[in-house]
Amino acid sequence: MQIADAKLLKEKLGEILVDGPLYRKFAYTGRDCHFTRRGAMPGTDRYGELPSELRMICGNAKCKAPEWWKVSSDEVFFGSDFIKQRRYTCKNCGQSTQHYEFIWQENKDVNLFIKVGQWPPSSIDPSPELEKALGPEDSELYKKGLVNFQFGYGIGAVAYFRRVLENKINALLDLIAEAARNESIANEHIASIEDVKNSHRVEDKIVVASKILPAHLKPGGHNPLDKLYAPLSAGLHGESDDECLETFAEARFVFEYLFKNLTESNEEARKYVQRLSAPGSQEKPAQAGQAEQGEKLKK
Repeated sequence: MQIADAKLLKEKLGEILVDGPLYRKFAYTGRDCHFTRRGAMPGTDRYGELPSELRMICGNAKCKAPEWWKVSSDEVFFGSDFIKQRRYTCKNCGQSTQHYEFIWQENKDVNLFIKVGQWPPSSIDPSPELEKALGPEDSELYKKGLVNFQFGYGIGAVAYFRRVLENKINALLDLIAEAARNESIANEHIASIEDVKNSHRVEDKIVVASKILPAHLKPGGHNPLDKLYAPLSAGLHGESDDECLETFAEARFVFEYLFKNLTESNEEARKYVQRLSAPGSQEKPAQAGQAEQGEKLKK
């Protein structure tokens, strides 16, 4: 990968530190994304910069939400220790810390960055909402997929995730069908989802779901369902561990994005309908209008 400037490099390193698996090599070319310390001895004067801040979940009771974390020092000199360490501290509570160990080398041809350790380790627990939707058995399969991903076993991660998707595709179809009804999409299209749920071919279910997925879940015109089953299947039939890691990361993002947004938007729609359907909800505007008319007549 060619990286021309430090800003792009920091963005990539931030992704690796927060979500990347351990021991996976990130190789890139380019020296303009690194810096030179004036006055330092040759061989010890070249350095790179980590992101000064990372956005991560903080588990502290004061936070319990995504927060910004600040690094102890963003400058990393290439001529120093082989394995380097840095600490990030939550800016909100000031108590939670995340420690990273990594190898970072500047070479003549190809530069190298490898995350080799972190403490506390990345959580393998899905969000409470997703865990509830998956149920105990599929939550365990999902966690096994995350463990494989964290240690760089891409093929294993894809295999576990594909099984979860096969088990939960009908639940995802139900969420999409409900969202489609809320968007007043034609009934015959929604009925096609009910028909395809009896099929054993996940590919057919994805095709039908793609046709009625609401527009607000296709930002930029991109259909997230295209990143699900087909890439997972391709990964299991010939792709390397590294390629499967990329496939897993994309599929996981899409799966969690759809479940989260569909669950939240459907729940909001239910609350909206329930409120408007409550007794007296239609009478209040009329009563207010009558009272206003009465005031005008008095005048």
